[in-house]
Amino acid sequence: MAGIRIEGAEQLRELGLRLAEADKSVGQELGKGLRAAAKPVVAEMRATVKEGGGGTRGSGARARAAYRLSRSKSKRETAAASAERRSGLRATIAAATGSTVSTAGKRTNLTFRMKSTQLPPDQRTLGKRWNSPKGWRHPVFGHNAWVTQLGRPYFDKVIKDNQAVLEAGIAQAMTVPQRVLDAGRL
Repeated sequence: MAGIRIEGAEQLRELGLRLAEADKSVGQELGKGLRAAAKPVVAEMRATVKEGGGGTRGSGARARAAYRLSRSKSKRETAAASAERRSGLRATIAAATGSTVSTAGKRTNLTFRMKSTQLPPDQRTLGKRWNSPKGWRHPVFGHNAWVTQLGRPYFDKVIKDNQAVLEAGIAQAMTVPQRVLDAGRL
């Protein structure tokens, strides 16, 4: 991922250090605010992944559907139908894209991620490749030809485009815990 510098990162780091000694509820309040700041960015990432594209259903979709069903606790027909419906590459990458927040210890983090474990083992690099404008090469089924499939950056570009929104959301998330700590109410 490209390095993005958020204005106020030092204040967030300092607030995280102060939260380590404070009541857990203050840290939880910061976590709620950070999750709220990340929510529109994650929604835009998912929408970017899902936009456009054809409707072909190849062996990769079947492999993703089988993998999703194998991870499901339910083995009913409805689970199989759901796994089949949501097995497209775009839908799978979009569902695996999200954010995590940590306010535990002396570090406070907001991280955007794509959980590659939601893809079958032989397809786990596709999320990273989909984000790369260079794309990847793969064979065409039934032919000896290899083709280059271009990626559609959905991760770095969306975060950069929303940097101002993220900065404002993070600053807003920091206000309540900062006021509580400054008032000395732990």
